[in-house]
Amino acid sequence: MSLLNTYNLLLRATQRVVVLTLFVTALVMAGCINDEKHTPEDTTLVNVGDTAPDFTVELLNGKSTTLSSLHGQVVMLIFFSTECPDCQNQFAEIQRIVAEKEPSFKVLAISRGESIEATEEFSQKYGITFDVGTDPDRSIYDRYATLYVPRNFLIGPTGRVEALTIEYDYDQLHAIWEKAEQISK
Repeated sequence: MSLLNTYNLLLRATQRVVVLTLFVTALVMAGCINDEKHTPEDTTLVNVGDTAPDFTVELLNGKSTTLSSLHGQVVMLIFFSTECPDCQNQFAEIQRIVAEKEPSFKVLAISRGESIEATEEFSQKYGITFDVGTDPDRSIYDRYATLYVPRNFLIGPTGRVEALTIEYDYDQLHAIWEKAEQISK
């Protein structure tokens, strides 16, 4: 084998390693796979019983809303990333639930660190019929957590967090959804 062939083989192998490393790093940064240094629980800044921090978010429909303007209502606050496979699975299930029966509570989903365009594309792909906003600089998300999506915060009518889930789990999603239905009656 010539020196040039050996060089080309090594170059391709190095490129594969770099691409794989970047991919895994992107998944860790998106919060879609576990980071051994941090557990989902120790990256949570707002817990059950805490007052949910207020924020203003711009919605995809061009309007904006504040969490405080929803005071008196039950709110399911969902943080997600359009690239996260767990988020994609969760939204497919949420939209299936919503199609069966419209929720009796407010659902507000916020994309973490993403553009309006990526969020709109995601919303269209999953046929999302509830309010979706964007948090391109993560200023909203960073009040609630440091890593991991999807995150669901069930906020009661007084503004306190009644339940939360971290990452997608079918049973946990259905349990928090059922609790939201019960509280909003």
